[in-house]
Amino acid sequence: MADYSKQRIALRYWLSGRGYHRAGQALNLAEAYHRGTRKDGVTPELAHQVQIAHYLRTLEASLLHPQDTLTVALLHDVREDYDLADGEIRDQFGDRVADGVDAMTKTFRGQRRDDVALFERIGEHPCASIAKLGDRIHNQSTMHGVFTPAKMRAYMAETEELFLPMLRRARRNFPAQEPAYENAKLLLTGQLQMLDAILAATPQT
Repeated sequence: MADYSKQRIALRYWLSGRGYHRAGQALNLAEAYHRGTRKDGVTPELAHQVQIAHYLRTLEASLLHPQDTLTVALLHDVREDYDLADGEIRDQFGDRVADGVDAMTKTFRGQRRDDVALFERIGEHPCASIAKLGDRIHNQSTMHGVFTPAKMRAYMAETEELFLPMLRRARRNFPAQEPAYENAKLLLTGQLQMLDAILAATPQT
């Protein structure tokens, strides 16, 4: 909990220092909604968004729209988890952010989008494509000990079948962001190798 509090404060100061006031506003909005805990029952829910944003900080120089990418990452779950209307995001943060958040929204008010179409759209958006990769990197780094081995395998298969092809598509669409995509690819594939080794050593039940 102490680490999370420090990370949240550090992110807020960094955003302010960079003049990313719109992203700071997104952090405020995310804090207003994400008040629960993650699947481990201990970690604050907002730690997910904060840690993704800290990762994206390291990619700032390679991003076409760094503030908007951070804003999309901070807001990426508010529509799916809390039914926040697209218009509210669009009015406060503009079209690029609203389109990015919408692209990352798999289910909204009971309506679920097709996975293939969802990832094709994400790969066409410069901010959503990076934010989605950060989302998966953080989820894969925290799922061991929380998810069952079967669910971990399903996540890993999804990374290979949906995320990596999306990454390749986005890299073609936005070549200026190539260093960021390459960084994410190395992290994702490294995680897959590590998780595969962990699961291979896990007794089958």
